[in-house]
Order: sequence, then C-alpha cells, then structure tokens
Amino acid sequence: MKVSILSIGTELTTGQIINRNSAWVSAQLKNMGLDSTVHVTVPDEKDVILKSLSYCSDLTDVLFVTGGLGPTSDDFTRDVIAEWTGKELVFDETSWDHIQTLLKSRGVDVKAIQKQQCYFPLGAAILKNNKGTANAFSLDHQIKNKNLKLFILPGPPLEIEAIWNDHIQTWLDKATVFVEKTTTHSWDTMGIPESEVATLTETALIELKKDFPITIGYRVHLPYVEVKMSYPASVQFTAKLFKDKVDSALDKITVLRNFENISDQFSKLIHSKRFTFYDFSTNGFLLQSLSSQLKKQSDWMWKQSTEPMESDFFNDEENFIALFNVGEDQCQILGDLDGEKISKTIQLPHRFLSHSDRKSMYFAEMAQIEFVRFFKTEN
Repeated sequence: MKVSILSIGTELTTGQIINRNSAWVSAQLKNMGLDSTVHVTVPDEKDVILKSLSYCSDLTDVLFVTGGLGPTSDDFTRDVIAEWTGKELVFDETSWDHIQTLLKSRGVDVKAIQKQQCYFPLGAAILKNNKGTANAFSLDHQIKNKNLKLFILPGPPLEIEAIWNDHIQTWLDKATVFVEKTTTHSWDTMGIPESEVATLTETALIELKKDFPITIGYRVHLPYVEVKMSYPASVQFTAKLFKDKVDSALDKITVLRNFENISDQFSKLIHSKRFTFYDFSTNGFLLQSLSSQLKKQSDWMWKQSTEPMESDFFNDEENFIALFNVGEDQCQILGDLDGEKISKTIQLPHRFLSHSDRKSMYFAEMAQIEFVRFFKTEN
C-alpha cells in the first residue's frame, strides 16, 4: 500500500508556519508499517492543487490531504476535491448542528459564513471533528483503473490528531492487517562528530550483506547525532544480532535510546513540585529545551544571569537545578529533589563543541540527563 500526503496552505509555502502535519502523519503511518511515497506542499491556488492531486494519484493508493476546510475565502479544498472527482457538493445538516453546538459552547456567535464547512462531495464519509468546526471526510475515487482512497483533513494539528484517533486509526488497523510491520531502533549520541559516529556504526555492520533489509540513517539535531536502524519483522532475529553490534559500538557515546525525550523525563520528575531553575551557563538553551514541557507545570521559577550566585546559597535550597560554568570546558550541576542532593561536573568531550552555542546546548542537555539518571537511580 502506497501512501502520500498533500498539504495545502499558502502559509506553508511562504514559510509562515512549519508543516508539522506531514511529519506527524508520516510517523503514524510508519508505526503501521507504511512509508510515505511523497510529501507535496502547495499554496491556496486551485490550478496547482488540481495538478498536485493528479500527480499524487499516480504514485499512491491512499492520499491524505490537509488544510483548507475552514470558513474563510481561501478555504476551498472541498470545492477542488469535488471538481477533481466529478462529484457534486451536498449540504450536511448534521455538520451544521455540530458547528452551532460547538461555537455556542465557546460563547462565539454563529455566522452564515460557517456554513461552507458543511458541504461535502456526494458519497463522502463524514469524519466528525471533536476539536474544531470543520469536519473531515473520506472518499473513494476510481482513477486509472484503481481505487484511490482520499482522506481530507483540516489544517490544525490538534484537530488532525483527534480525527485520526477517532476515525482513521480504525480504518488503518483493518487495511494493514497483512502489511509487514517495521521495527526501528534509535541511538542519540553526543560528544563526537557525525562522521565519527557513522564510522563506528558502519564498522559494526561490516558483515551486513548489501541485500539484507536493514536501513541505517543518520540525523544531526544538535547537540545529538542520531542513528536509526529499521528492518521488517520477518528478519527480526537476524537483525537483532546487528542491532546488538551497534549497541556495543555506540555504547560509550549514547545518551538516549529509541526516541526517548530527556525533557519529557525531566518534567515528569518535577511534576507538581515547586521547582526553581538557575541557569548561569547555557545562555537560555536549558529553558528553550524545556519550554514545551514547562507549559504543563503549574509552579516553577526561572532565574538566569551571566553572574552566578555563590554556591553556598544553595545549601538550604530545595527542588532546584543550578548550572555554573567552570572554566572554558566544564559545567557544574547542583540540584535537589525532595531533599536528595546532586552535585556533578560535566566535561566538554570534544573541541568541536567549543563553539559557544554548541557548548551551551550540550551542557543544557547533559544537565537534564545527569539529573534524570541520578534521581531515577535514587528512587
């Protein structure tokens, strides 16, 4: 089964916002053993959308289209889909009831312009949107002697996720019963350049035959170099031998495995505690790393300065983490969690990290890693 994603929105093609939807949808498909054949992003231009639909249909069996289902004049995806499939648009009273109920519950006046969200191509299955006004829909379209499955989704990521969980996941579960699932392992390494990480990995896989279905990939997302290994379930026992070789080769430089997020783990440790951050080292990178998680925390304080306090100040402090520079290539961590203390010095591992931003990112991530490791062990 070949799957493609068509994202519609001038705000995407102009760089006004990042296309998170394609990445999220692809990740869900990957979990089902499906790879995206192509991602296409187009502006709110009818002719371009029509050409893109035809292009994607040649390459795919299932096409996800995102964006352009709202109430404004540039939301005309449903009209283009209807034209392309040769279907007339039909008003759905249930969708209008949904919009009125949702808007009234939010104290928003219902305007006639909202009605354009209630038109769907004849024969479409309407997928209720529990997070927004614009219901999604699916449609089967016969084209070039094959059946193309279309899923037409709104643009907001939270709405796509809700519709996916409520409707699309069930369809995928049935459609992929006989699709071989893929296993993926990851290693987030720190301390040496990508080329050296790749050399260690490729050396560990020197006995891997070229036709054996293991895929290796590398990605730099500072301060990490990520290594990924993917393989089909049918070769998992043989693949495990090579996975173990990579484990061993990267062991000393691996800090996170299998898509762990250290900021998530850190935030869980301090959840519902009154917690204070003192950053005298990372120039704000610690806050940047934790920003999305801290939105979920109810009671925290942030203190940042280039001039550190005396370390004695923290003797009686509870529930905190403090970072201090020690010379040019070290960072000291002091911390407390429910009365248990941590004091740790982080050494910059390699001169290529001496660039100020890279050094700050390294210390910000390693501070969280050391804090989590210490208090998970203590608890």
